[in-house]
Amino acid sequence: MNFISAVCPHCGKELQLPADAKNIVCMYCAQPIDAGALLGESAKVPGEDYKRLMSEAESLLNDEIFSRRIKLKNIKQSTYENDFASYSALLRPALQSYSLAATESDEAANYFSGVIFNRFLKQFESEGIIKQNDPRFFDCRYMLVSFTIPAILEQHTPAADELADQFLARWNEHYPKNPLGKSNFETINSGFKKKFCFITTAVCSSLGLGDDCMELNTLRKFRDEWFAKTPEGQAKINEYYLFAPMIVSAIDQDENKESVYRSIWEDHLTPCLDLIESGKPEECASEYEGMILELEYKWLT
Repeated sequence: MNFISAVCPHCGKELQLPADAKNIVCMYCAQPIDAGALLGESAKVPGEDYKRLMSEAESLLNDEIFSRRIKLKNIKQSTYENDFASYSALLRPALQSYSLAATESDEAANYFSGVIFNRFLKQFESEGIIKQNDPRFFDCRYMLVSFTIPAILEQHTPAADELADQFLARWNEHYPKNPLGKSNFETINSGFKKKFCFITTAVCSSLGLGDDCMELNTLRKFRDEWFAKTPEGQAKINEYYLFAPMIVSAIDQDENKESVYRSIWEDHLTPCLDLIESGKPEECASEYEGMILELEYKWLT
């Protein structure tokens, strides 16, 4: 019987499949695979240059890429650029080898995204991060969306773009309740200026309300004079600035974006403003956080 090498589209592990295989289950991750389609994609067997370059890319994945942590509450506009440059330098050598490998095979992004994803999973396991409600899990998620994905996209190549897409697909399939979006350095860096009101600004703009409207000023005052002074307020504000630009970008690509923004206004922001006016800041904060979680789940998966 003839066997053909292929890569599992779910976990990135290399498989040896019978040439006449049709529907199988991966021996590593137990996910179903359309072997016929997979073998069709794998008909072009990668050459020695591809194997060498991919092996080199794997060997250049510094352990610190997966273990480095910068707590969300410690990130500031004055430090983010330097922190990002330092992290990006760790990943760059591996990405350069990967990009060369990608010129040799269309399978490169699928395979290398699996390698990176599995390294993160192993790191989480080594740190004892099992539950998604573990505060350390959010720090890991923050590092991925504000450093790892932007560092990949910083290469500005189609191969890097495809690698980011493949990694995000794996993450969002594995962690559907904690999705990640396709973030880049420029968007995150600009988010420091708008922070808590990024989504609110987009909604108000859609409704024809100016940047100096009463609604935005009310929410900004709430942010600065109450929310930012609570124990977890600043960390939450930083979380919002991180994910909100990606949510807005996704909504803006929807053909019904005006309807989406009006729904956000009616279902979430109007209640927030009513709660502020009624002297119920805790309830307002809870409503806003619920909105962010709902929008992350809907627009980042």
